[in-house]
Amino acid sequence: MKNILGRVIAASLITGIALAGSQLAASAGELPAGADRIAVLQNGQLAVKEGSLFASWVAELGNVQKTEVAGNLIGALTTDGTLFVKEGSLDAAWTNQASGVKDFRLSSNRIAVLRTDASLAVKEGLTGSFVEQAQGVTDFEVTNNRVGVVRADGSALVKQGDLFAAWVTQASGVKDLELTSTRVGVVRTDGTAAVRDGLTGTFVEQADGVKDLELAGDRIAVLRTDGLVAAKDGLFGAWSEQASSASAVELAGNRIAVLHTDGTAAVKVGLQGSFVTQASGVQQIGLAAPSA
Repeated sequence: MKNILGRVIAASLITGIALAGSQLAASAGELPAGADRIAVLQNGQLAVKEGSLFASWVAELGNVQKTEVAGNLIGALTTDGTLFVKEGSLDAAWTNQASGVKDFRLSSNRIAVLRTDASLAVKEGLTGSFVEQAQGVTDFEVTNNRVGVVRADGSALVKQGDLFAAWVTQASGVKDLELTSTRVGVVRTDGTAAVRDGLTGTFVEQADGVKDLELAGDRIAVLRTDGLVAAKDGLFGAWSEQASSASAVELAGNRIAVLHTDGTAAVKVGLQGSFVTQASGVQQIGLAAPSA
């Protein structure tokens, strides 16, 4: 396992946001909005590429503390707590969405903001109105048809449908919640992770010693506390070890991204694909797919 990264990282390394080595003919600007995207945050500078793993980087914004990409939305939370989101091409204009923001999430048509007072609000579209969702929120997720929260007491709740739907309690003792349009995943305070289909199905235990859990379609990935990343397809599928010395993992479509403890970010296609290093000196990496 510890030798995986050395075996699978392809050539074409990037220092900062500059691509070294050969590139595919298509550039990010030539691809339709909503194509596969990769975002990296380096020293407060956000850059995004669109299309192949070898596409060119496009510089987006500075003074950024967190980024998210979903569908054809790109979000950036600046160091002063202001959330900016753009929709469409990589050179689209930024729109100011909210201030006093501690954290945020995007789906392809929803924007969720967690304010510094631990209140959560969600809106649909760049010009929609924020709808208050919950108070005392410690973690949250959003999809096009779901909103999920973890409260300070460790209870996880999810609503499905419009933003005024009723909450359905999912689990207790939760520190992290993950959602897709059909699945609910939880990481408990004891480090165990479980995933279920639907809001009322049976949770299927997945792994212990889990630091982070990620879901995308039928795929499940875990980052263990020892820095190992494993992924699988299906609730009962076999785990496939992906990388070591990782500090973060992301899923979107058929892509898997890992951020290593040394700041190197790499992305691969499929469980058996080869990682392609994207950038160094990275604090955060994000992935988006057309159906995100």
